[in-house]
Amino acid sequence: MRIRSFVTMLAAACLAIPAAAQQTPPSTVAAYDALADTILAVRRAELRLAASLLDAHRGAAEARMKGGDWQGAAGEIALFANEGDNAVGGVRKRLLEGGHHFNAEGEKQGAFEAGYVIVTRAAKEKLLAASAAMRQATSDDARRAAWADFERTSAELLALD
Repeated sequence: MRIRSFVTMLAAACLAIPAAAQQTPPSTVAAYDALADTILAVRRAELRLAASLLDAHRGAAEARMKGGDWQGAAGEIALFANEGDNAVGGVRKRLLEGGHHFNAEGEKQGAFEAGYVIVTRAAKEKLLAASAAMRQATSDDARRAAWADFERTSAELLALD
């Protein structure tokens, strides 16, 4: 009886040792952690790149506005609203086809168009209205009003931090 108890205890102890020792190797955890850092850094870089693109269109719109090129300013406002031109849209499409959705949750809720990083649907609507108002403006007051609408919305979107 004693031997049987001893064998049972020994077997239980042998089974417990591997269970206690089972763990993911620390080097694998460290590699996965480094990958997570990289993924999150790439996400932050994409956000900054999109902000840079918007800032460039904002600056171009401002320069055209100051130069009296109202149609050009309206065009830059529209590019801002669309987070870039067709070439940028092509890159966005490629990312989407690869399964990358920067604002996946926002897309599900209808707040963002597929692939957009910063410009929400609501902001896009305001921006395109400002662009149309700029194109149709026949007075300096109307142009200033359209510009003020664009400035307000663009400033809200570019306040990332």
